Amino acid sequence: MGFRLAKFDYSTPYFYMVTLKRHAGLEAFSEIVAPGECRLNAITRSFVAVIRGFHEVWRCIEPITCFSVMPDHIHLLIKIRNVENRVTLPKIVWQLKRHLERAYWAAVGVGREAAAGAAASNTHTAGDARSSAASRAGGLHVFEQEWHDWIVKADGQLAAFTRYIRENPRRHWIRASHRENFRRVGEIEFLGRKWFGYGNAALLNLPVIEPFRCSRKWIEGGEEWQEAIARAERIGPGGAGIGTFMSPCEKACGNAIAKAGGRWIVLSPEGFGERWHPGRKLEAFCAEGRMLFLSLYPEMARQPTRKELYDRCHEMGDVVMEGLGNSL
Repeated sequence: MGFRLAKFDYSTPYFYMVTLKRHAGLEAFSEIVAPGECRLNAITRSFVAVIRGFHEVWRCIEPITCFSVMPDHIHLLIKIRNVENRVTLPKIVWQLKRHLERAYWAAVGVGREAAAGAAASNTHTAGDARSSAASRAGGLHVFEQEWHDWIVKADGQLAAFTRYIRENPRRHWIRASHRENFRRVGEIEFLGRKWFGYGNAALLNLPVIEPFRCSRKWIEGGEEWQEAIARAERIGPGGAGIGTFMSPCEKACGNAIAKAGGRWIVLSPEGFGERWHPGRKLEAFCAEGRMLFLSLYPEMARQPTRKELYDRCHEMGDVVMEGLGNSL
């Protein structure tokens, strides 16, 4: 069982978005062959059958109708019904993983006994991928022990998570086709500090890197607002704007930079964990090599507080403005 939200009752009748990640070295669950198009294999078909029929095994959940079987992970929206004798989400997920693992070994032609035997005897050859995979997984476990969940509580979240799951194959294709622009970058020397990065680190070598930090008090269409937009429009393809791009004026500047063919260097206060990725609206810019995310901070084991995020944004903004010139 992975890390769950402390003190939360996971039998509460909510929707939950669950992500199960495949152990490295096992056969792909599916194949993405075009933007948004999955090629089904025997594993995919067996997984789909298990997921669609799982509510008949565990009647405290609604039928699972929104899910995506990706090459190395699965996303599902699971709704716990408001009935008596409900079980918790971790127990539901544990049972689902067991059913999927049996389906996986049956689909690849390796039974649980044969897989366990391959692991115990260690007699498989280097060219026998199935025996090797069975050994690495202990002959039993297809999925990593830890799994991720989001509790769908806020208004509008259900539609957002549904869209996220259904668009996952398209996003996967974009990232897989431009891997060099969708990766975490090691420590980067910039403005006398060491930064963590994600995206195209070559943007730091552009001849023009223009800092943007705009007050939330600036009035749209006002003199300061217009001056900032004019600077953003002048950047063009040979330069990049850098900032948090969080205030209304900064967001307007980011749009102006994009329209002018420029690049974005976005200061992120949260660092970049293994599962971190850019938002849906920014993926096209990443694919084009037009984005770099920078942070002075490594990934945190917990969600930063609002004050921590605010202080971090100001610290990074100060470093950038002092290093590149406070032109605003």
